[in-house]
Amino acid sequence: MLNSNDDSHGDQDSPDGKQAACKTSDVETGMTKQKQSFRRNSKKISQESGYTEVDVLDSNPREQLGLIRRLSKRFSLSSPSASDKNKTVSVPVGNTVNSLKEQEGECNATESQDAKGTVENTKLPLSAMEINLLISKNSLLEANENINKLEEELLNEAEPEKGEVAHQEYTKKVRDFNLLCDELVKQIMSIITNSFSITKSNSSILYMAVQVVELEEAADKKWQERMDHPGVKCFRRPRKWQDLWRETVRKSVEERIAKVVLPTKAQQKSWLALHLVNLQKTILEDLKIVKDLVQSCYPEKYNIFNVYIKYYHETVSSHLECIQQKHLEMNELYSFLNWIIHTYKSGDIMSHPDLSPEVNVEELSPLLDQKVIENVMDKYAKELKMIHEYLNKSGDISNKLKDKALHICLDELTNLLHCYQRDLKVKKRSIPNPLPLLIVSVNSYIDLREYVVTLKQGNAVSVGKVEETLNNVVRGLNEILVEDILKLCFKKIVARKWLLGNDDFNLLINNAETYCEELKKMKQANYQVLISDIHFQFVKEYITQIMKQQIYCKSSRQRDAAAIKVREELGAINKMYEERGSTASWLFLVTQDLSDFIGSNKNELETKLNTLYMDYPDISKEHVSALLYFRGIARGKQKSNLMKYFNQLEKDSEGSVTEARHVLFDQIVVTGPVKCMPSFT
Repeated sequence: MLNSNDDSHGDQDSPDGKQAACKTSDVETGMTKQKQSFRRNSKKISQESGYTEVDVLDSNPREQLGLIRRLSKRFSLSSPSASDKNKTVSVPVGNTVNSLKEQEGECNATESQDAKGTVENTKLPLSAMEINLLISKNSLLEANENINKLEEELLNEAEPEKGEVAHQEYTKKVRDFNLLCDELVKQIMSIITNSFSITKSNSSILYMAVQVVELEEAADKKWQERMDHPGVKCFRRPRKWQDLWRETVRKSVEERIAKVVLPTKAQQKSWLALHLVNLQKTILEDLKIVKDLVQSCYPEKYNIFNVYIKYYHETVSSHLECIQQKHLEMNELYSFLNWIIHTYKSGDIMSHPDLSPEVNVEELSPLLDQKVIENVMDKYAKELKMIHEYLNKSGDISNKLKDKALHICLDELTNLLHCYQRDLKVKKRSIPNPLPLLIVSVNSYIDLREYVVTLKQGNAVSVGKVEETLNNVVRGLNEILVEDILKLCFKKIVARKWLLGNDDFNLLINNAETYCEELKKMKQANYQVLISDIHFQFVKEYITQIMKQQIYCKSSRQRDAAAIKVREELGAINKMYEERGSTASWLFLVTQDLSDFIGSNKNELETKLNTLYMDYPDISKEHVSALLYFRGIARGKQKSNLMKYFNQLEKDSEGSVTEARHVLFDQIVVTGPVKCMPSFT
């Protein structure tokens, strides 16, 4: 709140660097200023209208305020219409006071409806305390309007000579005016700084703040035009709030990037990879808010989304420049380079679908200067020679010492790999999206494995142990990636609901496509192995849903519908992974085989069962029994005959059917039927 009796402010600097022309002495209250302002205005009204002045300001000032406001409307003191410009209002001199009192009663009936219009039309600003209250309540447009009225009043009022009492009063008004300007700009820039949180709850506040900036920019231009005339005074003009707005936006971006957690190496071994994941999340989430919420609060000419893109790009660049100056180890250097060169402009951040088409990554400048990137690459290349330099130095003494040095290095490397893998599994559970970290880790292990292989000559046994360790680590991480995608896609799948609608399956496909796009950042050889494994696991998990014996198709109509659904959905899974490079084409046959067996009539069951067995000889009688249950054959003679037929197939095929090169059904566990079985309807 403004305190007109507080001298601690002194000559306070304005936001644009100019000082308020005032002293630190007595400061009058807002009400005192207003009272004197009313006295001057009442005199001006009397002189301009030619009527006898009625001085009623000796009584209660608040009552006079209401009276003057009502009378100003009554006597058309504000913005007369074109037809009324030449009209005058006659007020008898002798009965002026009585006439005013009579008319006051008539004005009371419309006062509540016209109060706001009356205040605006009289050109009388609110007091400093009232304006400050408007600012604190975020009534920004009204506060700005009244501050500008104060400015006009000061411009129209001639500055008294020094030494007069009027000069001191004038100085106090100037000081209060400057304090109000400071408060308003502080509030508006605070809103700009907190745009992300404000727009989530009440975007109109940001909208009003931007409007005030717009109005002040227009007022600055108008003031520049008036400067051509001699004798024009200046109160905080030009205010240059748009420049201040732009600087505030830039600083707010810097603050948000600075708040991204940056653990030390002592706190977290994988500190940089974790930080880059968090940085990625912050950038993407913030830019989504700008596009979806903040952007709508600005006029189109501001091009606000691109303004934020520019500042995030520049801020992240400076941030990474500082990080690369630290001493980074090999894995850290790899994570750093991979994030800058690949991740930043990929679909993870700037090319993300939620930011398109507004963001054009081709127009973004390099995140770091090319010389800086080359310097980081040189550091990474030197780190790859850890082992080689030690071996060469040891070899200068003797080959025996060289062999010992190699064994020590490889043993330490093996221990490091086990520790890192253990820490990675723990860290994975605490990260909302561990996928980027896992991918970077896999790629790093593959790079290291390729280098270790070059040391095999003369040290095959020791190098072979490390190579096997690295292979196990990569396989372990691949298993984690497969497990994660299965949990993501199948966690909400319940067989009876799944087969009754398309929503769950469509969600499954969408999640899988998003996940697999991320995997493309992996080394190509490992990606193909991984995508083929995921393909297999998806088909296996889908069939497992059927084997749960939670679906019981009573009628041929139900069986036909189920058969069509299985054919379409398994076909969609196969197509999705085939397009992404899966080599598991042997899974394609099961789509037609299962669909035919589920939808065939009872006379064709033996033929369809024979086809299924020949294509997938690892299928067991438990699997066949579960499929029969699915198509509505739970017991009875028909089931007994079909099971006998299957047993005979197994006996007859001994020696003629080779052992299955690929195992599918053998990895599918059949669960028993529930007691209260729902039917497929």
